[in-house]
Amino acid sequence: MEQPLTVNRVVKKLPWLFAAILILLLRIQEPPETRILLFSASLFVAAFLISYLLMPFMIILGHKTGLVDRPDNGRKVHAHATPRTGGMAVYLGFIAAMVLCGHFSQEMKTVLAAASVIFITGVIDDCRGLSSITRIVVQLCTTLFLIAMGIRITFIPLWLGGIVTETVITLLWVIGITNAMNFIDGMDGLAGGMSVIFSTFFALISFSTQQYYFLYLALALAGASLGFLPYNFRRDRPARIFLGDAGSTFIGFTLAASAIIGEWGTTIVDLCVPVIIMSMLIFDMFLTTVVRVAKGEVTSIKTWLAYTGRDHVHHRLGMIGLGKRKAVYLYYCIALGFGLTSLIIVRSTWVVSLIALLQSGLLLITLGIILFRTTDTTYIKFINNLVPFNKKRIDYEKNKNIFELSQFPKVGSDIRRP
Repeated sequence: MEQPLTVNRVVKKLPWLFAAILILLLRIQEPPETRILLFSASLFVAAFLISYLLMPFMIILGHKTGLVDRPDNGRKVHAHATPRTGGMAVYLGFIAAMVLCGHFSQEMKTVLAAASVIFITGVIDDCRGLSSITRIVVQLCTTLFLIAMGIRITFIPLWLGGIVTETVITLLWVIGITNAMNFIDGMDGLAGGMSVIFSTFFALISFSTQQYYFLYLALALAGASLGFLPYNFRRDRPARIFLGDAGSTFIGFTLAASAIIGEWGTTIVDLCVPVIIMSMLIFDMFLTTVVRVAKGEVTSIKTWLAYTGRDHVHHRLGMIGLGKRKAVYLYYCIALGFGLTSLIIVRSTWVVSLIALLQSGLLLITLGIILFRTTDTTYIKFINNLVPFNKKRIDYEKNKNIFELSQFPKVGSDIRRP
């Protein structure tokens, strides 16, 4: 039986926390270029240790303050009330590593300030609850702050609208990625693991292109997110803590803003690199939005933000028989594949890069068609109404083991049986 966390057990971890801070202070001191790799590794380790060692305190804090996510036998299928304070430890680990790092550009300071506003808003939302309009207004204002400080997309020519178009695209990018990360935070290990994967590929590309400020930002986020996973994605055990809206929106905003400050190349294909890296995030948001709009379930930005459902890609992967854990693993593998594709694009000619880009697009289209045709109730009922009896109908009884998974909605339960 798993032992509950106690104050005494948590206090025993304090020396390790102090050791992590000491390592950071000893290693991160104006390093010469030849020691940049060791410097970066120390930053990653420090962020990981601070986040990991703070997590038990956040679990206790969540239970003591009642800041927990309670199961509702609907969308929230976890068995017990679980603290949603994990994002606080991720934020503190990330910020502590960056502050102790001491190497800042003006762009980094701007991103940290704006991301902190998003985090604080998320904490208030977790504690008291905020309307979807309030959340989108805060995200809009913080993104406009980034733009005012010079952090925006800058590749649109004047004949296509110039700065006006760039501002619109920047707003859509930052707000979209921020909410997309929040949307996928529906399975243990998914949002935290994707944050680690995305940040790691950002770090690899920034290191190879000598963008060291971008490297520090990416590694600090990767380390802090990795420190969260042992408590959230555990073998054969439920999560002990969740990110909460504060954590997921903070991670999404930081990823989106850091992608803008990165230098990806000179061609349009090169500029698609961050899109390829985070393509599963974008794909999930696009697929669910299109399906919900087509069904009339989402009619405005307010309903888009407020709508909660079990029709995301990770839910659909579970519906076809993978189950929760394997669905998350498959998500990881696909994201890693797109990340490797991004490395090819960065180091190849524009022809090879274009082929890799087209290949990624075709893979996503194929995945979307497969998931929609095998898991969407509307499509299944449409096919059954078109196809005559005994001819290629979707047999409910034959596929009962797929449609009636205990941990997922009964997607085919209302299909007319032959």
